Amino acid sequence: MASTVTRSRNRHENAMTTSQVSQGADRAQQTLALLPVLRRWLTARVHRAGADTGLSLRQYAALNGIREGASSPGELARLWQVTPAVITGIIDRLERRELVRREPDPDDRRRLRLALTDAGLAASTFVERALTEELAAPLSQASPRELAELGRALDLLQQTFAALEEQTPRPIEMSVGDDLPAWDDDCGCEDDTPRTDEPNARQSQRPSRKRDTTALTSSD
Repeated sequence: MASTVTRSRNRHENAMTTSQVSQGADRAQQTLALLPVLRRWLTARVHRAGADTGLSLRQYAALNGIREGASSPGELARLWQVTPAVITGIIDRLERRELVRREPDPDDRRRLRLALTDAGLAASTFVERALTEELAAPLSQASPRELAELGRALDLLQQTFAALEEQTPRPIEMSVGDDLPAWDDDCGCEDDTPRTDEPNARQSQRPSRKRDTTALTSSD
């Protein structure tokens, strides 16, 4: 009798485990399906808000990262899971626009840390407010119970992504032209990649081609 009860309990537990795995897979697929939708909306909305501030999606991401405590390109690189070289051009552009400044680190005067200027803080806050208000509008139509359930679901997602992030190896080195995870500029905003003066570049290339031809001729 005892063995029968044990087998029955084991079958029940196995059935529950299988059901939980299946439900977990369903929720995972549902979450992944939301990511492209969220990304498209975020890109388009930052583009519209950025039309007033002149910010691209990457620039807003950098300003927001600094506002939340990142004080160096290295910290932003770790936040975005890219190498510091990817961040340098973006920070330089923001600094030239006087949205970001470098100031002495109070804990180590030999180092400089990143900080937002008043204009940078205002631009970052403006875009964040635009995103929050637009997202809050449809959510406000939900019932208090639905919003509470959503809050619990989002808490679970945050815990899940935090655990996944800890398990994720550091990325391979990326160039400035590579996509930034979740912060790709799909809009028509100003590119953060340094531009080259094409006519000057072509002129500077001509002598080198001539030298190469001369070298080939002399070697023959």
